[in-house]
Amino acid sequence: MLQTKLILPSAHLRSLVHHYWVMKADRISMEMNIIPTGCMKWMFHRGVPFVVNGIDNASHVATICGQYNRGVFVRTKNYSDLIFVFFRPYALKAILGIPCDLFMEDNIDMDSVGIPEMYDLKRMVLDAPDNATAIGIIEKFISRRLADCYDALTLKRMTAVCDIIDSNPDVGVSTLSDAACLSERQFRRIFIENVGMTPKQMIRTKRMYYATKLIQNLDECDLSDIVDRLGFTDHSHFNKEFKIFAGMSPTNYLAHIKAIKSSNFLGGYKAYHE
Repeated sequence: MLQTKLILPSAHLRSLVHHYWVMKADRISMEMNIIPTGCMKWMFHRGVPFVVNGIDNASHVATICGQYNRGVFVRTKNYSDLIFVFFRPYALKAILGIPCDLFMEDNIDMDSVGIPEMYDLKRMVLDAPDNATAIGIIEKFISRRLADCYDALTLKRMTAVCDIIDSNPDVGVSTLSDAACLSERQFRRIFIENVGMTPKQMIRTKRMYYATKLIQNLDECDLSDIVDRLGFTDHSHFNKEFKIFAGMSPTNYLAHIKAIKSSNFLGGYKAYHE
């Protein structure tokens, strides 16, 4: 049995939470390449935690996932029951009041971040009888935290620049700093603190993320259109950048997608990377 579902947040949280992704699998083991999307996440394992990049850490049942610049290889075990909370790129600082660059390239246990309420959140979500109840608990926690940590001006600035990056992943940092009404130095510092990576890293992440979405829709690995659409100088440049980002070549990534499709997991995989 394998079930996955994308769930939208309540209307009042959609400016902060992108979506929830839930998965339940019994007696099924699979491997997948998780691609960075530019979103930080909360991960609650109500079953057996994933093996991440070959590391099996059974204690990581509720974690904060920072921004990653490279793909992560995960393997499920025989029983999975989990909830991912995908945040907008700028949201977690507004909720937790903690600089997001502290989580960069890491997956931190919720008990270790120094917020007592997160221990209670972890316990209640893991003990919840079903996903709907668990998500309700998460949304109440987020709503309570916003009252203490909300910075309207910074949130407005980061929302604007992240929207620009989404619509134009070739944008320059100077254009983004102008949109935020900040000097480039100020902008870079505030962006890193609120988003968890540099502006250039986010631009690169979004550009390569779009490349993976395009490859997912290919039948054969003809990359000419993707190379042109994303503004790479040639195939060699694209192949090199893609392999650094995804951890495999475009050809191998397409083969990976076909393997996922054959296991009837492609819809769930795409929903995770929505």
